[in-house]
Amino acid sequence: MAEEEAYDYGEMLVVQHGDITGPSALTPVLDARAGQRPYRIVRVDQGDELPVDRSRLRGVLVLGGYVSVLDAPQLPWLAAEIEWLRETIELGVPAFGICLGHQLIAQAMGGRVVQRPRPEIGFIPIDRTEVADDDEIWAGWPNGMPVLVIHDDEVAELPEGAQVMATGTDGYTSFRLADGLSYGVQFHPETSAELFAEWAQRPQNVPRFDAAGVDAETLVLEAKQREPFLRAGGLALVGRWIDGIVGRDDPTPRRGRRR
Repeated sequence: MAEEEAYDYGEMLVVQHGDITGPSALTPVLDARAGQRPYRIVRVDQGDELPVDRSRLRGVLVLGGYVSVLDAPQLPWLAAEIEWLRETIELGVPAFGICLGHQLIAQAMGGRVVQRPRPEIGFIPIDRTEVADDDEIWAGWPNGMPVLVIHDDEVAELPEGAQVMATGTDGYTSFRLADGLSYGVQFHPETSAELFAEWAQRPQNVPRFDAAGVDAETLVLEAKQREPFLRAGGLALVGRWIDGIVGRDDPTPRRGRRR
């Protein structure tokens, strides 16, 4: 017991890029572990500073947002985040990127992000790759399970050494960096039906749905129907990353950690 009490579990950092692009459905995963490893939300879009001292930083969850990686030259705070992510990952801190976060990690580590010919919005089935069959967090993912995607950009070239973890109807949807610690997913494991309804109602999203050729009201209804399954998949995926990767050296293994 004395050894566990003396152990420094550090903290998790959650990087948020917008007012309605927070951790949402993933909050229970973070809260359940906050007793030992607290988490802190950093609103980089509002000027919150990313920590220079990473000595107690154990993991970084990088969320989505409405900005584009391609806007970094015009957004100093986004360019600074990309550089910070590169330095942080090179220091050995695990990162997990969602949608924009997935693209930011790829860009930071030498990949290439491009604008898609048209947005991809909707529910797509994804399958894990053969490499992912033995991965710490992807092993056991139910092939064919639909996930929610809503994005204008995509990663055209992976960072050197990165491996594809899951593929969908329009190419790959997840990668693992060569360090084996950091991941990106193009889909939204954090999104609840309520949050997606808010996204669909935003005026700036109307042309995006039109360009993607999808009906917003139909997708909102589908999100409500699928929510229990979407939530379970998202909680499991991110929870396994926190337990198996971020918490890999913890003195008391968390439930769900693979041995």
